[in-house]
Amino acid sequence: MASTVSFNLPENLTIANIHGLHEDFEALVDKEECDAIVLRADGVQRADTAGLQLIAAFVKASRERQIQVSWDHPSEKLCTVAALLGLEKMIGIH
Repeated sequence: MASTVSFNLPENLTIANIHGLHEDFEALVDKEECDAIVLRADGVQRADTAGLQLIAAFVKASRERQIQVSWDHPSEKLCTVAALLGLEKMIGIH
């Protein structure tokens, strides 16, 4: 049975904590019953290039597995960094 998974992004989406986040993302895309993931990002206060690169890789891997990724209230900080890096369209953040 297919399902939607809600995932809370950490407050600090930076190089300091992407290793654990990478493992969480791998587990999400490997779930066979998962067909949609909602990224809850309203609490993201810091983000850097490494964090956004990880998000971009996760979104790409999800799409390749035909898992829909959507955003639930991305923080202004996250949107700003995504725009500065030119990744907002790629990761589907508005």
